[in-house]
Amino acid sequence: MKRIIALIMALVSLFCVTSVSAGAQGVEDGTVTVTVNETVFIFDADTTEEFRDKFIEDYFNSEDDGTTSYGLTCTLFGHKIETTSVTAVTHKVLSTSPRCRREIYDVDNCTRCDYTKSTLITSSYIVCCA
Repeated sequence: MKRIIALIMALVSLFCVTSVSAGAQGVEDGTVTVTVNETVFIFDADTTEEFRDKFIEDYFNSEDDGTTSYGLTCTLFGHKIETTSVTAVTHKVLSTSPRCRREIYDVDNCTRCDYTKSTLITSSYIVCCA
């Protein structure tokens, strides 16, 4: 009886290990791609979904009112900043080739509060659509 239970446990653990590694194959080259309308955003794989949603919202709503909520820790000790690079490719911006615009941003994000600062590093037109 003990051998049967041990065999079942071994098969279950083997199944769990293979299912975790198969789930990680959806991320290619260490990036996550999110498409909104005609714009494709390319994020690092280690960014959170909350960070990606906030960046996309800030990208389309460029009105910055300057209000952020600071936690007590940030007020006392300062922000704990992590810098990430984000690429945004907007398709079919111009009617002639090169039609698509590629923008690369450096995003400073505090891990303790909702402070975020995006800096446009480069903006160029590329050929990617026919």
